Amino acid sequence: MKRNKISMLIFMLGLFVLIISYFIPTNTFEAYTNLRPLGMSTLIICPILGIGGVLFAIREKSIVYGLANILLILAFPIVMFIGYNLV
Repeated sequence: MKRNKISMLIFMLGLFVLIISYFIPTNTFEAYTNLRPLGMSTLIICPILGIGGVLFAIREKSIVYGLANILLILAFPIVMFIGYNLV
C-alpha cells in the first residue's frame, strides 16, 4: 500500500462506519452501553479515526484529506446540527 493514500483510507473507513451505524438497530449495544450506534460512532470511533487521518494527512502534505478528516472529528456536532434542524 502506498503511503500517500493512508489518510484517504482512514477517511473512507470513518465515513463507512458513520453510514453503517445509521442503519444498525438502536438496541444493538444495549447490554454494553446506553449509547446508540450513531452516538457511539460519532462520539468515539469517528474522532479517533479523524485524528489518525489528520496526522497522516500532515505527514503526506494533503490538505484535502486533512480537512475531510477534521470533519470526521467534528462528526457529532454536525450530526446533531443536521438532526435538530430537520425535525
